[in-house]
Formats: sequence, structure tokens, C-alpha cells
Amino acid sequence: MNKRSLLRTACGFVAVLLVAGCAGIGGNQRGIDVDAMLHAITQDDVAYIQAAVGRGLNVNQSIEAPGYSAGAPMITLAARAASIRTLRYLISAGADVNARTPVNETPLMLAAYFREEGESSADRHDEAVRILLSAGAHLENPYNYTPLAYAAYNDRQLAMRYLIERGARVDADAVNRLIYVNTPLMMATIQGHRDAVRTLLRAGADPLVRVHGGSTAREFAVKYRHTHIEPLLACAEALPVGGSYIERCENARVAIPGRF
Repeated sequence: MNKRSLLRTACGFVAVLLVAGCAGIGGNQRGIDVDAMLHAITQDDVAYIQAAVGRGLNVNQSIEAPGYSAGAPMITLAARAASIRTLRYLISAGADVNARTPVNETPLMLAAYFREEGESSADRHDEAVRILLSAGAHLENPYNYTPLAYAAYNDRQLAMRYLIERGARVDADAVNRLIYVNTPLMMATIQGHRDAVRTLLRAGADPLVRVHGGSTAREFAVKYRHTHIEPLLACAEALPVGGSYIERCENARVAIPGRF
């Protein structure tokens, strides 16, 4: 997925075209070449950003872009593009590491989701995740998708590990095994990411959590015909209290009688 791509989330498609030209949103943007600013952010031209701030640009300024008609904070665009120098500079200059786009995406969510088309790894985006975590980015996102859910949806294994090690809740804000948005486990399951599912189950994700009025992770696996994942979830659901997922379910093909 490149910088002119659409961000595909579980709730639809959000345009995040960072280098397309667009009109400013007034206020502090008066006199700013938005086209050039978007280009500088995505190309990690930190000197251009520093010069703009030196001329009075607020580091928390939102920049209008397709899909963000009300504007998106520069730090979210830098995180999305994994523009490391720009990201470091904005943080050092006082940008809000928990700023939100109009659809409630934080810089950490975007850094945890995206990877560049053609990259053999997500190294720069993983670095962006580490930078944001070190700067105090929030791990959770109540009543919305979390950074861990975004990472799980796009099979960002290393980002998932960083988030879990820092204390990200594998079941997000589920209460009494109910939640209003998909858990990370559900997101990984919907996309068929078996290794991400295993990572989350090993970390203690509860397969019996259900979306209000909707499905559990295993039911999503059945719905999307992910037969390579459903046995893992079925085994995890059947674990006795205190049972070990790793000991009982890593080879779930033999753990569930009557399956396979």
C-alpha cells in the first residue's frame, strides 16, 4: 500500500492521500503551500517543516487532505508515512503524540497499521511505533479500534510485539466478554492472519469475547472460511480455567475431537 493508497479499516475505506494537492482550511494555514507541506511530510523533508515552524506554523496544525476535509494533524500524516526525521522533530517541538484524525485515528494507530508497498519489512513503520511509544503515545483507544487492533489487522507482527510488551490490552476494552468494536483477535481473524491470531492467543486474548449483537473471533473465522484459523480458536474456547493455550492448542488440528 503506497502513500496514495486508501486506508482499509474494518469499518470502511478512509482516504489518506498525502501528496495530493488540496485547499487549506484557513487560520494558521493562510499563506502555507499545503501541496508542498504534504509533499515534505511524506518525503521526510524535515528542513522544510522546520522552516515552516520557524515562520510561525503550529506543530499541531492540521493539514487538509483528501479524506480529511477537516484536516489531519501533521504528526498523524508523518506517522502514516513513517517519516522518521519529521516525526522526531514534531515530537521534540511539542506536537501532541495522541492527536487524532477526524476518524479518531492516532499517530500510533497509523504507524502500527501501514507498511510501504514493495518493502520486504515494515522497518520504518516499526521504528515509528517505537518512537511514539517512547514519547508517551496511548496504547488504548476506548470504544474504538486500538493500535494493537490496527497492527493485527495488517499482520504487523513486530509492531504487535512492541505494543503487547508495553502493556496493550489484548482484549481492548471488553467487559464481561462483550465489546462494541472488534478486538485485535477478531481483526486478525477477519483477515486470516494465523500467526497474528497465535500471537494474541499466546498473550492471553480471550476467544469468547463477543461484539455486542455480533460474533466471536471463531464465528468470524467460520464466516470468512478461514479453516486454517478456526481450529485454533475452537481449542482456545474449550480450554479449562487455567489451561495453557501453548500446551493444548498450538497444534489444534489434533486438539479438537471430530475436527480434521
